[in-house]
Amino acid sequence: MHSHDSVIERSLFSLSWPIFIDIFLHMATLMINTYMISHVSMSMVAATTVGNQFFDIFIPIFNFISIGCSVVIAQYLGAGQREQARRVIHLAVAFNFLLGLFCFLFISLFGYRALILMNTPPEILPLSYDYFHILGICLVFEAITIILASCLRVFGRSQAAMYVSLIMNIVTVLGNIMVLYGLFGLPQMGLVGVAWSTVVGRVVGIILLSCLVIFGLRIKLEMSLFFHWQKTLLKKIFKIGLPSAGENLSWSGQTLVMTAFIGLMGQLSLAAHSIYFQLSYFMMLFSIALGIGNEIIVGHLVGAKRFDEAYKRTFHSLGISIIVTGLVVIGFYLMRKPLLTSFTTDPEVLNILLPIFLLSIFLEPGRTLNIIMVNALRATGDARFPFYTALIFMWGLAIPVGYFLGIKMGMGLLGIWIGFACDEWIRGLINAARWYSRRWESKRLDIES
Repeated sequence: MHSHDSVIERSLFSLSWPIFIDIFLHMATLMINTYMISHVSMSMVAATTVGNQFFDIFIPIFNFISIGCSVVIAQYLGAGQREQARRVIHLAVAFNFLLGLFCFLFISLFGYRALILMNTPPEILPLSYDYFHILGICLVFEAITIILASCLRVFGRSQAAMYVSLIMNIVTVLGNIMVLYGLFGLPQMGLVGVAWSTVVGRVVGIILLSCLVIFGLRIKLEMSLFFHWQKTLLKKIFKIGLPSAGENLSWSGQTLVMTAFIGLMGQLSLAAHSIYFQLSYFMMLFSIALGIGNEIIVGHLVGAKRFDEAYKRTFHSLGISIIVTGLVVIGFYLMRKPLLTSFTTDPEVLNILLPIFLLSIFLEPGRTLNIIMVNALRATGDARFPFYTALIFMWGLAIPVGYFLGIKMGMGLLGIWIGFACDEWIRGLINAARWYSRRWESKRLDIES
């Protein structure tokens, strides 16, 4: 049985649950760092803020190659072209390594200036720069680990990628404990130590992932292939990766504009939004993981020209995802009071947030519909369509509705989130109609060439 057959036969759940934990662990790294530093000094926490924000900006840049690479590899494996899949892995690793190096050089040369531009208080500027600078080294390794992990997933080894993330986090946390509290005779290195332990965690990750790709997937890595770039392969990766990156950037831009609107409502609304955004990200994680799991299966099926199966599998995956999301959101709604009071006891913030939990029961299934459909369309090679719908409805619907209801009609934060809900549902239905039309069948990548 070929590896692609085994992926197609796998259940959505068996592919998706390790992806869920993997994404969760990636989110957790910076959260754990912040949590541990906050027990030592609040000025250290402030010093990490800008660096962490830049880190969050660079990661989607690395992801765009990994998304393109995943779809191209899945379709090659589906078509039984393992050698071409191997070439794609080399190309993606080399390209992302250069991207990581570029980001590192940017931080080395302009990092200090960037921190000043971001209004970093002068008293924590040197500390911020030390942390930011070392985190820059981390980006070079992060760029490669993202590619290697996505390769493992496409080959159906999502569990292996998850275990590596777990080990990376354990190494980082142990490193943090040692450098923050000066254990085993080590000096107390504070924030610089925390940044270095993050780097060490990533290095361990690269070593483990490389071993899994070479020995687990039996993919022979050749130095010459890292330098031999095939234009046709790079084009195929970009055809999927660039629209996906554009869609993610559009989402980030929309969120920034909405946050600026919330800023007009005052500090309490901003704090409430920040708390709810973290919680909503956790609600989304389930559909993101199921969406990636379905994307891998659809990519393999489309590569094998098994369009009917891809069509049915996606609607089946959508059904499962809506049920899972529904249960998660209702759980959050029932637990809303204890959940919120663990963050804040401010009655005004609680009053702002409680109605949004009711809205989320309506909003999240729409978001799930959107995530599943966008990932499925992307897996077939039809990545531009969801990018265009994202541009039109995020900027033409979500932002105007959010502004009108939130600011003009005085609905506050609830109005902003109704704007998000309108966008998710209408875009989700349009993307679902695109899937239903089966126009994506003609968008399959030309992988025979």
